[in-house]
Amino acid sequence: MGSISAAKREEARAHIREHALGEAARIGRLSRIREFVLGAQDGLLVPLGVVTGMAAANPGKAAILVAGLAEAVAGSIAMGGGSYLASEAEEGLYLAEIRDEGREVEQEPEREIAELALVLEEEGLDRAAAEEVAHGLAANPNVFLRTKVQKELGLAPDAGGAAAGDAVVVGATYLGAAVIPLWPYFLFPVGVALPISLGCTLLALFALGIIKGSVARQRLVRAGLQVLLIGGVSAGVGWVIGHVVTKIVG
Repeated sequence: MGSISAAKREEARAHIREHALGEAARIGRLSRIREFVLGAQDGLLVPLGVVTGMAAANPGKAAILVAGLAEAVAGSIAMGGGSYLASEAEEGLYLAEIRDEGREVEQEPEREIAELALVLEEEGLDRAAAEEVAHGLAANPNVFLRTKVQKELGLAPDAGGAAAGDAVVVGATYLGAAVIPLWPYFLFPVGVALPISLGCTLLALFALGIIKGSVARQRLVRAGLQVLLIGGVSAGVGWVIGHVVTKIVG
C-alpha cells in the first residue's frame, strides 16, 4: 500500500476538524438525554404518585401541597446527589483502570505490545501486520496507552469530568418536571385539581417519550406510550394506596 498523498491528508484533516469533532460533540450532548429523561420521568412520576395518593386519602389541599412540595425538593436533591456520586465513582474506577494500564505499559512494554498485537489479530489483521502496527504505536507512549485503553478496556481515554453536569441536569429537570403534577392543586379544589394533574402529567409523560424516541431514533408513538403506561401505573398505585390506607387507618 502506497503512502497517503498530501492532498488526501489535508482532506482528512479538514474532515476531522469540520465534521468528525463536531459530530463527537453533538453525540456527547445527545447522550445527556439519559440524564434528562431520568430526571424528567422521575420528576413527573414520583410527585404524581404522592399527590394522587394524598388526594385519594383527602387530608385537605394544604397537606397535599406540603407533601408534594417536600417530595419535589427532596427528590431533586436526592436524584442530583445520587447522580453525582454514581458518576464520580464510575469516573474514579475508569481513571484507576487507566493508571493501572499505564503502569503495565511502563513495566512490561514487550508484553503489552504483544497483547495489543493479539487484539489486532482478533480484529482481522494478519500476524505480521498486527505486530507492525503494535510496534509502530508503541513508539509513542501516549498514543500506545490510549489505544490499549480503547482496545483492551473498552474505555474512552478522555472520559470523565461530567459528574457535576449530569447532577445538575438530573436535579434541575426533576424539580422542573415536578411542577406539572403539583400546579393544579395551587389553583383549584382537590376534586378539580386531581383530574387536571393526572391529565397534564400523562400528557407530559407522553411528550417525554416522544422526545426520547426522537433522540434515540425509536418509533415515536411507541416510545411515548411506553412512558405514558409507566405514568398511568404510578398514578393508579398511588390512588389505590391512598384509598386502602385511609380505610385501614380511618
